[in-house]
Amino acid sequence: MSASRPSRSPSPAQAPPVQQTPGPRAAALQKLYSDAVSHTLRTCSYSNFASSFPTPASHAPDAMKRLHTDFVEKLDRTCRLNFDQILRDRQVVASLNDLDRLVEDARRRKTAAEQAQDGQAAQPPLPPHTLPASSLYLSHLGPLLSEKHDSLSSRLQTAQSENADLVDTVLQQRLDIERLVSQLETTIADIDAANGALHDMDALTEEAVALDMDLRTAG
Repeated sequence: MSASRPSRSPSPAQAPPVQQTPGPRAAALQKLYSDAVSHTLRTCSYSNFASSFPTPASHAPDAMKRLHTDFVEKLDRTCRLNFDQILRDRQVVASLNDLDRLVEDARRRKTAAEQAQDGQAAQPPLPPHTLPASSLYLSHLGPLLSEKHDSLSSRLQTAQSENADLVDTVLQQRLDIERLVSQLETTIADIDAANGALHDMDALTEEAVALDMDLRTAG
């Protein structure tokens, strides 16, 4: 009998996305939709609803009123649920909040620019679509190029420092070599002088031997 495979544990359920607090524009959009739905449902009054079903309205008015109430409530709930689902799927609240932040940041920059110019109206920035292509790609590459420039400058300074240390080492080694050569030349000169002295002593020895032989021969 073949061993049964162990059952795999189910994957953990993903946590639902965190809902953001609606900003001014998101809150205004939600209020606008809510007011529009409420206004539309108010136009669907019982009289208008009953006029579409005259026979049931005349024979069972209480049931028609309950049906109208249930219909309006269900339609209201469905519209609002669908709208909320669209807001979540399209991330409308987050997008509108980002827009609020961009607008607020632009206002702060404008105020800061006016304060820097002693309250005078700040010059509007040049629209990006009117800039040449070189300015656009340089504005994007600027931070990267600046980082690379700093890195290369640091490496260049390190290389220059290492080269300076290497030059000092080479100069010191050259001085050491010159000192050793000078000492070697002095030693060689001393050896040559010693050899010369030995040669002179040999000559004197030969002369002394010859003189001794002459004296013996004469005696």
